[in-house]
Amino acid sequence: MKIPHSFYSRSAEELAPLLLGKLLCRSTDGRVIRYRITETEAYMPFDSACHAHRGKTKRNAVMFGHGGFAYVYLCYGIHNLLNIVSGEEGSPQAVLIRGV
Repeated sequence: MKIPHSFYSRSAEELAPLLLGKLLCRSTDGRVIRYRITETEAYMPFDSACHAHRGKTKRNAVMFGHGGFAYVYLCYGIHNLLNIVSGEEGSPQAVLIRGV
């Protein structure tokens, strides 16, 4: 069952534990691959580790949208990391999917 968009409108701190145990699904080559989320991490705008801590840039602009968007970013030039935007529009926060 697909999670309703409204589920993601809560803060990253609230959303991170709620994503644990949920299935992350990907459709590829005509089949669906499912991964159970086992570890998450919340990023809030006041956290210096948050991409949006220093304001809006081209790289972090998706975080300023409403919750429910997923985005992947390249960390240290070698790691692709998946984040789920959370909260209300204009409040940059996201949940990092650390493990599946």
